[in-house]
Amino acid sequence: MLPNFSQLFQNLPEHSRVWLYLADRKLDVTEANYVTEKMHHFLSNWAAHNKKLSCDGTLLFNQYLILAVNEDIESASGCSIDSSVHFVKSLGQELNVDFFNRLKVLVIENQEPVMSSYFEAVENNLDFINPMITKLEELRGLSFEVSL
Repeated sequence: MLPNFSQLFQNLPEHSRVWLYLADRKLDVTEANYVTEKMHHFLSNWAAHNKKLSCDGTLLFNQYLILAVNEDIESASGCSIDSSVHFVKSLGQELNVDFFNRLKVLVIENQEPVMSSYFEAVENNLDFINPMITKLEELRGLSFEVSL
């Protein structure tokens, strides 16, 4: 069953910045728990210019890592964004997973997420989570009753 995207990150405003990282395969339960634990540790220390970021994160479908920052309090700087990319890359190396292939998307078929090529999803007018979303309001506004 699909999550209620409108309920994601209730502690953050809609204009919060988000980063989406799709793993090239579904993580098993042990790996998903590991990613979630590491993500929470990373987020508890994530800072920009030595100021703690107001942030949150989640792992959807054991495959989609999503990080979000309320930039009203402190903006994510180049260095803080670099640290998040480094964090995700290191997770990928540890688990032998690619989180950076932007040519793959998660298509929603029969209320279930399935990996597909971006071009196939667009060509066939399939519902998918756009990996280029940058604002929380875009993520919260996802609806899979009509094609995106």
